[in-house]
Amino acid sequence: MALLLMFLAGMRFLRLTRKGDASALGPLESRVMEVLWDAKSAVSVADVLTVLSKRKPVLSYSTVKAVLSNLTRKGHAKKRSIGRSNVFTPTTTRAAFQKHVVSEVMDSLIHSYREPVLAHLIDEFASDEGTLDELERLIAEKRLAKGKVR
Repeated sequence: MALLLMFLAGMRFLRLTRKGDASALGPLESRVMEVLWDAKSAVSVADVLTVLSKRKPVLSYSTVKAVLSNLTRKGHAKKRSIGRSNVFTPTTTRAAFQKHVVSEVMDSLIHSYREPVLAHLIDEFASDEGTLDELERLIAEKRLAKGKVR
């Protein structure tokens, strides 16, 4: 069972999987979005079901249709009619979606917990001299861009 985390300021929910991965989407939503992102063009419910049926558990058509409807309602997918069937496309790329989620979560954490976030990031990313040099370079670039050269 996934554990829910809520980041207080932004009210962004993240789910931690058993593996410790965080996701802004539910497990089925994530699987369906992966299919949409990997597709070269718009996909039908049946197309998504075909791809997802290669993995266990096998889902029903109505479950996939419901997930696609939820993703559309949430603004993650677009639906359009072609003949008698509906097809779906993602509203954004995988990279743009991930960047948006990270920005929302980090903005919220920095707003509410600035000092611990900075300390944690430095602890995590400054594990070796190369990473420390990169961190210093990025800080110097930011200062230069703001006109605050030291």
